[in-house]
Amino acid sequence: MENEPSVASFAVQELPASPECLKMQADFPGILPEKLFDYWTKPGLLCLWWPPEAEIEPREGGKYHLAWPRSNWHLRGRYLAFERGKHLAFTWKWDADPKDASPKQVSLSFVALDGGTQILLTHGPYTDSSEDAEARAGHLEGWTHFLSQLHQACSEA
Repeated sequence: MENEPSVASFAVQELPASPECLKMQADFPGILPEKLFDYWTKPGLLCLWWPPEAEIEPREGGKYHLAWPRSNWHLRGRYLAFERGKHLAFTWKWDADPKDASPKQVSLSFVALDGGTQILLTHGPYTDSSEDAEARAGHLEGWTHFLSQLHQACSEA
């Protein structure tokens, strides 16, 4: 089928950045920015590729709660920016993080390509501690996996 995005052509890249910040990009051919944004902000679409459960207040300042009940994992935060098809930013804090730990932030830019979208993802800030170096490496691995899951979910829609 000629117009369907090819899973084989999908790639996630880490971009050059300082150790305090993780930067990545991924191209989503055939997926328009508004539709790709919806996969991050509508629970029914988000749960196709990331958490099994999601509660979202879809607006700047709104809260979100992503849950993996089998593992008792809970990720919570607030939307710092919420501009459909353009920009999404949110705080990132696991319930298991130390209470005094500052939340990380994730920022996504949705850039229109010829018939598709490029996502630019930034995650941080990280300190020079070994714990943060480990967290950064884990986020790189996790985003590489889940952006591929997102691409697959979008391609099957």
